[in-house]
Amino acid sequence: MSNAPENRGLDSRSGRGSGRRHGDAEALGDILRRVMRDVRPPTPRRRDAIFAAWRSAAGSALAQETRPTTLRKGVLTIEVRSPPLLHDLAGFRRDELLSRFLAAAPKGRVTGLRFRLGVF
Repeated sequence: MSNAPENRGLDSRSGRGSGRRHGDAEALGDILRRVMRDVRPPTPRRRDAIFAAWRSAAGSALAQETRPTTLRKGVLTIEVRSPPLLHDLAGFRRDELLSRFLAAAPKGRVTGLRFRLGVF
């Protein structure tokens, strides 16, 4: 072994990084657990709690025109039945509804709302 500094990840011809990452190896199981945590469906109990909190935050009339669908990285996606309502919720009422949702479900899992058009 030499005492010369290593040029890890450097392309000797251009001086730029080769794009490879270096570091300690990570067990495949650890990687899969981290990835699956973000994509696994909620348990029935958690899903029911999210639906109940949404109904409470939205009120009965709005709850009939919307439904929570996914929760990814803290963002709860709400499907909306009509384009005009989607525009209203996404453009003008997101902060209000998020505050009401957090008051109904203060567990800290939801940090934002996303609205999209849905068919249901």
